Amino acid sequence: MMHLLEETLLAITGVNEENQKNQKEYIATLLKTPDGLGKLEKMNIQLSGIEKEYRVKKKAVVVMAADNGVEEEGVSASKRVITQYVVEAMVAGEASISSLCKSLGSELFVIDLGIDSTRVFKGAITHKIMPTGTYNIRKGPAMSREQAIEAIEVGIDIVRELVEKDYNLFAVGEMGIGNTTTSSACLKALTNLPLVELVGYGSGIDERILGLKIAVVEDAVRINKPDVNDPIDIIQKLGGLDIAAMTGVYLGAARYKVPIVLDGLISGVSALLAYRMNAHARDYMIPSHISEEPGAKWIMEALCFNPMLHMNMKLGEGSGAVLVFPLVEAASNLTRDIRVYPEV
Repeated sequence: MMHLLEETLLAITGVNEENQKNQKEYIATLLKTPDGLGKLEKMNIQLSGIEKEYRVKKKAVVVMAADNGVEEEGVSASKRVITQYVVEAMVAGEASISSLCKSLGSELFVIDLGIDSTRVFKGAITHKIMPTGTYNIRKGPAMSREQAIEAIEVGIDIVRELVEKDYNLFAVGEMGIGNTTTSSACLKALTNLPLVELVGYGSGIDERILGLKIAVVEDAVRINKPDVNDPIDIIQKLGGLDIAAMTGVYLGAARYKVPIVLDGLISGVSALLAYRMNAHARDYMIPSHISEEPGAKWIMEALCFNPMLHMNMKLGEGSGAVLVFPLVEAASNLTRDIRVYPEV
């Protein structure tokens, strides 16, 4: 029997290039300076390739939450219990991303894939794959290949469920102490760039902990020896359940042909993993901001993206991505609202 992941990778196709060509030609006839709206015009053309008359219906920010075994190495300024506290705040409408979603008219969906707690978080969706989170990547693989695939498939299935409820604009975020370490390790495997260019201050660590964090990532890559040509192997050995599930959300967005906005470092690593699984997944992605984390610029370069915003943000949670929702709506309305240049 074929895995949902395998089905999805086979089902993903590129956007409609003929629609994009026609849209570009039509935009050139509108009553404005040629290319006067810059990135908004490019986004309108991208959206027309996804859906000919694309209009935003309902907006969703999907946050994948899980703990990471590597937290025990002391790589974060926060202890893993903070994952629980932030998730509690999210579902209560009292976290940063909750506030932004309220302001911007988006629904927030929080998925528990492996928060280290026996509690059921009321308001979150439970898809517990590993009850206490992943294993410590400095000692061995984060999870099994089967668990990595299961987490990816959770992401794909969440998109399907929401698309069936008329959500057609997505952003993806995460919550899990230690996940800038796991994402940096994945990024090292994906790019082989020097660690000093990839590993950042994450939760607000000092220079001493930064040195430890770099050493932990270096050890994790050396010990686990990921197959750099196999994104699932990279996730399994170095990643987190949040990274795996976010990768699935990007693949699901491409399969069900809806646009999805990237967030910061961790979301971006997942986007790059999805792109390595099927290059057409990129066609459905929209960049948001450039994170303060140093690895973020290399993700933008690898995906050939030019971020929309420069906000000095480093929070995660989907906080930068949701800020771009109004720009997507504005872009989608251009050819509906602007009149054609008159013949003179």
